Amino acid sequence: MKILIADDEYSARYALRKLFSGHNRAILEAENGKQAIELIATESPDLVFLDLNMPELDGIGVLSELRSRNLVEIPEIIIVTASDTVANAVECIRLGAADFITKPYEIERMRSILQRAEKRADLLLRLAELQMQIETQPETGAFDGMLGTSKASQQLFSRITKAAATNLPILIRGESGTGKELVARSLHKRSLRTAGPFVAVNTAAINESLIESELFGHVKGAFTGADRDREGVFRQADQGTLFLDEIGDMPMKIQTRLLRVIQEGIVQPVGSEKSYHVDVRVISATHQPLLECIAQKTFREDLYFRLKGIELVVPPLRQRHEDILLIANHALPDGMVFAAEAAMNLISNPWPGNIRELLQKVQAAAAMADSMTISSRDLGLVESNNPSDPSPFSEYLGLPLSEAKANLIERFERAAISHALDASGGNISAAARQLGMHRQSLQQKMKQLEMNAGTEE
Repeated sequence: MKILIADDEYSARYALRKLFSGHNRAILEAENGKQAIELIATESPDLVFLDLNMPELDGIGVLSELRSRNLVEIPEIIIVTASDTVANAVECIRLGAADFITKPYEIERMRSILQRAEKRADLLLRLAELQMQIETQPETGAFDGMLGTSKASQQLFSRITKAAATNLPILIRGESGTGKELVARSLHKRSLRTAGPFVAVNTAAINESLIESELFGHVKGAFTGADRDREGVFRQADQGTLFLDEIGDMPMKIQTRLLRVIQEGIVQPVGSEKSYHVDVRVISATHQPLLECIAQKTFREDLYFRLKGIELVVPPLRQRHEDILLIANHALPDGMVFAAEAAMNLISNPWPGNIRELLQKVQAAAAMADSMTISSRDLGLVESNNPSDPSPFSEYLGLPLSEAKANLIERFERAAISHALDASGGNISAAARQLGMHRQSLQQKMKQLEMNAGTEE
């Protein structure tokens, strides 16, 4: 690991060098800002301790220059200075510094920063190894159009293989964007019905007045606009597989008819007296909590058990960290790569929209990027550093850092205690439990903050 210490005072460099020297650590030194920039560009240090006040080019100047160069990789930079104003701290953070430490610094805090940086460097190494593995073995983790090397994905792929060999109906549960239709298509492909049709229909996307016709068909003249006969998806899927997506959003009236069709294997088109036998394997999917829907009387319990011959759960992307980079790389055009920081942000992002959201981000970034290397900014995974953005700390700018910090802490404590009291109806004991405090400690803190007391019980 490479550590750069940039300070015009020899004694300051010596103290940090002595503190950080150790096994597998290379210590670099710079006497001024210009030397610091050269070493960052040529040596690519993992961690930089940068003095704010230096000759030729100060710390803010170094940060500004690094930002203007638009480097793909900028190391973690820690500002170390005796100038402890909030304005300086905010400006440094805005320009990309990771932290701001005032002299005299605490030894344990510096060691903590070093440990954090070493973990980051280790993660970058693992990312590089993973990237190399993906590049040399592009088909690793591929399963019927799905990608995943994580334990959760491999377990799902194994269950798909076993479930496909049966003729039981299958219920697929998972959040939106997790790829439930891909699972359904894989089940059909691996089943004994693979030579038959695979028909998919999103039941939530069909107008309620037309869903019966879509599922079961209709005859000409059955209703206004029915100018020709329609088979319906059950008859279209005869001898094959019918995938009913978003089954949890289906109206109760249609659920009743669907249950009869699944039980009896007979379809009667709307407006017709004629019935048709169908041999269809039904695979359904939903992001809705069906047991809760049953309790709320919005989903039939008997239909639930008819659909749930076998249940498969597709894990959300946030539970499959190992798969994120694999999927993201697969979505990139040939020749494009992710910067290491971008890859780290991809992995740490919660992805509430799951694979659909990940693919959208990657494809948009690839289309709009100015180079073949995708940065976190291209992906939209970094906060805006626009100097025109209003600062949430503006009222504290110009204050000494210690005074500003005390004011911020007091403001937060007031807000946290007020929220807990509101949530507990003013009950101090309940609020203390919510805050993880003893009741006496909360009372003492409220007295210190001159806050009105709540009720004891």
